[in-house]
Amino acid sequence: MIPVYLQRGVLHSCLGDDLASAARALGQGTLPQAEQFLLHEQQQPRPFLYAGASADDLGQRLEHLLDELLGADAKDLSDCLLIIASTSLDITELESRTSAEQGFRPEHSTPLDLLAERLRQRRGFLDAFTLNTACTSAANGLLYGARLLAAGAFQRVVVLAFETPSALAMQGFGALELTSASGQYRPFHPERDGLILGECYAASLLSLQPGPAPLARLLGGYSACDTSSLTTTREDGSHIDAVMQQALRSAGRNAAEVALVKLHGTATGANDHAENNGMRRLFGEQLPALCVLKPWLGHTLGACGLSETLLLAQRLQQGTLPGLDYASEALLPLPDKPLDVATDALLLANFFGFGGNNASLVLQGCSAGVPSCE
Repeated sequence: MIPVYLQRGVLHSCLGDDLASAARALGQGTLPQAEQFLLHEQQQPRPFLYAGASADDLGQRLEHLLDELLGADAKDLSDCLLIIASTSLDITELESRTSAEQGFRPEHSTPLDLLAERLRQRRGFLDAFTLNTACTSAANGLLYGARLLAAGAFQRVVVLAFETPSALAMQGFGALELTSASGQYRPFHPERDGLILGECYAASLLSLQPGPAPLARLLGGYSACDTSSLTTTREDGSHIDAVMQQALRSAGRNAAEVALVKLHGTATGANDHAENNGMRRLFGEQLPALCVLKPWLGHTLGACGLSETLLLAQRLQQGTLPGLDYASEALLPLPDKPLDVATDALLLANFFGFGGNNASLVLQGCSAGVPSCE
């Protein structure tokens, strides 16, 4: 794969209203405070990590996100593709309308690409489309963007990813008993009891050129769907192993060169078990440094491929990654103290989705203020 640069990035999340402050909060290691919602199925509270109060509707929030990302470049987007990656898309708008009109009607339904088309028309993007492949949505958005840039179809690509506090997701994951009742988000802990959902809005500008201060370089990646199950992936880790191997092959790298793996780490039983097995298949006993980010961001579902990639790249420019207080009990050797990783280290970032869609990205961080990370 021809490498592409993440020239810049924007992140609004429970850690703060901008990417730099979110990365600083991550470095401090203090976990964000979750709020509670009522799980109707069991009449029990469940935690949720909100991105902060906003009076804007979804369309306005995405417009502001693009303004922050593009700045003066927003004036001419005639060479730029817009990719929107999400699982929620406009579900929150439909939920609000259904509530206001006391019921859902067929005319409330909207085309899947309506959000993308609205922004394309308002902003003048050359083209736009959406991706909805569960937890891999944004990771696949980065991969599609990179391929289209390499093919010369566009000069720039904006990947915009978000997850809203949708009642459908909150109640649905709760009904499936995938959300943490304890409020402790502990991927790979033997007594983990599920995930904590998180709201976020993220965007990145991709180009074959580094720009003045790139965040990272996407060297390769791979995505595939494990068709052995309708809902999950093989628990023996074989499909995850194959995806990671193909991702490294696409970048012309091998497992021994990987300095850090950003684990998917949902803290759900089957997913953690499958990823644990996949990691040990690929790396054996010589595991590289490992990290998880969801305890600080929440599981941002379709946006995690971008939200976690941006947060990791920005944090590596600032300093160490935080340790975990339960590391000594974890199924994988997670760090128990601050982890120092070279800014330009080779990174493998995993995103494994509901429905068995699995993706891995091969990345290299860029030093702050340095226009290239080759």
